[in-house]
Amino acid sequence: MKNTAKHSMHAVSLACLGIIASVHAHADDAHAMQANDGTGSAFYHFSQAPSATDFYETHRNTQIAAWSLRQIHQSLPLIDDPWVVQVLSQTAAQMNASVRTTPLYALPVILDHNINAFAVPGGLIGIHTGTILSAEGMDEVASVLAHEIAHISQRHYEHRMENNKRLRALQLGGLLATIAASAAGGGDAAVAMMAGAQTASAESAASHSREHEREADRVGMQILAQSGYDAHAMPRFFGKLQRQININQAKNAFMPSFMQSHPFTAERMSEAAARARSNPRPTQAALQAQATLFDQLYWRVKYLSKQTSETELVANAKHSEGARLALMMHLADRGRDTEAMRVMTQIQSDRHDPAVCLTAAHIHTKAKRYQEAQRILSSCQAIYPERRDLRLALAQAYGHLQEPTRALALITEHTKDGSHDLMAWQIAYQAYEQMAQQADDQRAKDIATIHALRSRSQIELWRGQYTGALQSLAQAEQLAKSHEATSLIAMLQKDQASIQSAQSFKP
Repeated sequence: MKNTAKHSMHAVSLACLGIIASVHAHADDAHAMQANDGTGSAFYHFSQAPSATDFYETHRNTQIAAWSLRQIHQSLPLIDDPWVVQVLSQTAAQMNASVRTTPLYALPVILDHNINAFAVPGGLIGIHTGTILSAEGMDEVASVLAHEIAHISQRHYEHRMENNKRLRALQLGGLLATIAASAAGGGDAAVAMMAGAQTASAESAASHSREHEREADRVGMQILAQSGYDAHAMPRFFGKLQRQININQAKNAFMPSFMQSHPFTAERMSEAAARARSNPRPTQAALQAQATLFDQLYWRVKYLSKQTSETELVANAKHSEGARLALMMHLADRGRDTEAMRVMTQIQSDRHDPAVCLTAAHIHTKAKRYQEAQRILSSCQAIYPERRDLRLALAQAYGHLQEPTRALALITEHTKDGSHDLMAWQIAYQAYEQMAQQADDQRAKDIATIHALRSRSQIELWRGQYTGALQSLAQAEQLAKSHEATSLIAMLQKDQASIQSAQSFKP
């Protein structure tokens, strides 16, 4: 009963996102102007000049993105591997930069075997592990991200007042019924209710969404090609999904979630295929680099999502570098570090490749050889000083070595006010606790404890645990007042106000 209810609440969380992501509005014609490059292929010029309403809209959308991220952290299983998140975020950021001045907010990787991706106003893009594992190349993964970026850049999710009210009422009614059924332990009923509500709202919104999907195809393909990927990847990947629909219909099975929220037609598929032919192919060097990266990404995600076995990894390690790295992780996680290091000798990639560095450090960390892990990561991080994945891994290594000051120095950029980097806040919390333990006097101990409690409050905030976050800050404030630490008190009170605002916000 409890497991069923938990599964249903996961579905509820997706329904919450659906309230935002399935409500389409007409694109702002002033934001994007369609033109023709003389080849018959449409291209777009993007306006970056904000209007008076844009500032309110941007603030509101950022609030929606933050709320959505808290919901995701609270309810959904995630792949929080820093390297995986780095690769996908970097890919999306590169493409986003070609059409938007505002950076993407976050890119959570959801542990779900279904093929799905979604975008939320404010620049949050979610992608399921099933999407990555269904792709055959980095360009196909990029095509899905480009499509979602296009939805955001074209403002397809901005709300039209009257239509939005009607759709929200319809979906909220279904959502409340879902929550009620879930609370009563009716898991199957809850899922059915949610599906009914989403179907009804999808039908209501269909007249508004079809043109937006076609526009997202056009703009997304332009983004894809401009970023050095094969434009043919978009119709190729979406064609796979279309074939899956036909198979599922024959078997009376559910279609991929992505196809439910992004309905395809034969006309759209034909247009996309024709448009792809007018775009240049990437260079051979670019294709090779993308193939290497995807090989690493595919096998790492497959291992982390528990979709592979040691037998499969061993068989594929003979010809795949990505499978070798995944096999090394598999062996290290089972205490077989000697075997893992033996596989390491077969790695042909540059030893300073971030994926190789992180995997080697993982082996040493599991074997409690923290100094060796730190040495490897320091060497790699010196070459790639701005990479978040290497910074976090090295900070964790310093944590194992009881060097909290060095750990904190690495994550300063990731724990600024307003940061939603959950893993960075976790490292900060552990580092400040170490500093408290190492302190020579009571005041130093209490100051470190204050910062530890503040870090803990941020962890709780981004997990949607508002009461716990406020309690942590209250404890920190009490300590700060005992030492008359005026600046710390002001900082903590500012945090309290921010968390209270987040708690009361409802999109």
